[in-house]
Amino acid sequence: MAHKEELMILHDGLNPVLEALKDRNLGEAISAMETFLSVHPHQINSDRLHAIHTDFKVMSDYWRQGYKDPQIGLLYDNLLRRMYVLYANIQVNHSVRHSSYLSSLFLKAHGTPRDWSPLAIKESLENDVSEGAMLDLEGLAEDDPKRNDFYKRHYDSMVDLCAYLITRDLWSDGFASAMEDILLSPTVDTIDQQLIVGCITLSSINMFDMAKFRVLVHLYQQSTDEDVRQRALVGWVFSLNYELGKAFYQEEVDLIKQLAEDEQCQQELVQMQKQMIFCLNAEKDNQTIQKEIIPDLLRHQGYEMTPNGLIQKEEDPLQDILNGDEQEKREEQIEAQINRMNDMISQGVDIYYSGFTYLKSYPFFQELTNWFVPFYENHPGIIQARIKFKGSRFMQAVINNSTFCNSDKYSFVMSFLKVLDQLPESVRNVVLKDGIMDNMAVDSTSPTYIRRMYLQDWYRFSKLFRERNEFPNPFDTSTRSYLFFASHLFKYTSLETKFNEVTAFLLKKKRDEDAASLINNYSEDHYDYQYFMMCGYLNFLPHRHYAEALKLRPDDERALSGLARTKFASKYYEDSLSLYRQLVAMKPESKSYLLNLAVCLTNLKQYDEAEQHLFRLNYENPDDAIIKRYLAWTLTCDDKYEQAENLYQQLLSEEEVYADDLRRYGYCLWFSGKVGEAIDCFRRYLKESDDKMFIVISNERELLLSKGITEPEMKMMLASV
Repeated sequence: MAHKEELMILHDGLNPVLEALKDRNLGEAISAMETFLSVHPHQINSDRLHAIHTDFKVMSDYWRQGYKDPQIGLLYDNLLRRMYVLYANIQVNHSVRHSSYLSSLFLKAHGTPRDWSPLAIKESLENDVSEGAMLDLEGLAEDDPKRNDFYKRHYDSMVDLCAYLITRDLWSDGFASAMEDILLSPTVDTIDQQLIVGCITLSSINMFDMAKFRVLVHLYQQSTDEDVRQRALVGWVFSLNYELGKAFYQEEVDLIKQLAEDEQCQQELVQMQKQMIFCLNAEKDNQTIQKEIIPDLLRHQGYEMTPNGLIQKEEDPLQDILNGDEQEKREEQIEAQINRMNDMISQGVDIYYSGFTYLKSYPFFQELTNWFVPFYENHPGIIQARIKFKGSRFMQAVINNSTFCNSDKYSFVMSFLKVLDQLPESVRNVVLKDGIMDNMAVDSTSPTYIRRMYLQDWYRFSKLFRERNEFPNPFDTSTRSYLFFASHLFKYTSLETKFNEVTAFLLKKKRDEDAASLINNYSEDHYDYQYFMMCGYLNFLPHRHYAEALKLRPDDERALSGLARTKFASKYYEDSLSLYRQLVAMKPESKSYLLNLAVCLTNLKQYDEAEQHLFRLNYENPDDAIIKRYLAWTLTCDDKYEQAENLYQQLLSEEEVYADDLRRYGYCLWFSGKVGEAIDCFRRYLKESDDKMFIVISNERELLLSKGITEPEMKMMLASV
């Protein structure tokens, strides 16, 4: 609790600095920082602030003397950036000092006299590549101490490096350039490069760093290693910061504009946005699997879920005689459900999240780096599995053919190792000799697959890592940080050509609020037919937007239908009727359009024509309760109570009664003078709905008065029910 309070005090003290910087008010930012440092004194920070203040004063003095410096804009922006770096470093350092977890990372990185210069880092990484290659040539046994000691030492070295990268100050341009060289170098192991990129991303989302952002963009543009490249893509997307880019990091804006012009980048960003939504839907999608697909698979294979667990049902030999093709039908249904699950996987659905959630409690996952390290069999955390599965196809199957993300692969191997000895020997032999994943082959080298697996690792980290609250969550639903397409950095860029595709996807996934956020990011140049239609669907000034869609496509059925629905919902029945007449003329066979036309006529008290259409529809669709319902109400409004009663009795004799039929039947009985029956009907309606009787009467007050129901009668009905 004390830790949170200290951070809140820190945030309140530094926030005026950041707000002033966002407003490009350097003088105010300097003043706010002076106030902060008077409460939290620090000599080095005070010296840096003094240097910024001095340069600002010199610039101001020249300006006051009437000098017109053509470079004043560039100089001012540079001072803003220097001020931001000072702010960011203070923020990071205070966060580290006031967090026991981040402090432990800092101490881990600085607990030894290790040289953290880029030159030393590169030399260490390259030496480990050479040493590992020499060990491979020696052909050491899987359990050889020399081999295991090397991989343990290298792993510990990478853990320390990551701790350093996560807790250090913002990067200088020189440090960034040197790190970029390391991450593009073919002499550094790809696993190390991928892990470093993951830690750079974590540091960058914790505090925006233009130097890191630049490195991530360059890696995405230049790396020939697709694993590194896709991690860099995720990294710079997660690091986006529109407010700082707009204020003084024009370089960020320019890089984004450049990236957005690339067709491949556009497509990969579209895929990534969809993949992040699939991650967010993981729990919902798993409910679909658990409640629909798996029970259906079990049922067709002769199993049944009971309160006591899974049981196998006895086969009825008579079924083979009476239903000879039953087995074939079951096999088709099983295949259909398997295909459905495979389709979910191919689309990017994270079908394993729920299952592996419970396998992240191993001590292995208390180490931050293990959430981002690619799966490799020499990882010290799975040394026993490597020894156990030596010579089998199992490990290679996990590495190459699995649709598990990296952290799930580690979970799977550790869990399988625990149960392996408990399996029957015949099953164990199959696993060790033949593997168990041949039917799960995927193209693990494709950019789409690599990115999907990495995002799933990030999602698990953000949801399940014990210390996850120490870091911003790129999947945060409260801030919609996952919806990067809605960032203003992409507005007015070539990526807007892909906005429609992503918005349509969000609507398909029932994420209307996300779609609305993205709609608000369109520039006027991209207000096309689909934009207007989606605005109408989202109820953004629907009258106007459906009308705009019709200007672009004058006789478009979808736009006409949308505008007709909107006019009806706003009770503009004359307009809605006119539109539905057009739609019926276009599609005379449409039951829906004709029904809606008839309802408009009823609301306009044009009962004769409404009844003509409704009687015809009822004749052609005798089992359609909706048509019967509207016909009954139209007859009620037209004083044809006997016919209406007959229809209501049919509706109320159904197994499942629609509550609103009771309400309208109550009116019908009341209008026809059957007050006692009407009271009973209204009482039953109120029991089966959350409605209140005074609202029931108020909503139809005009109709009641037109039927001769007086105010005292309304009050007596209220008292009676």
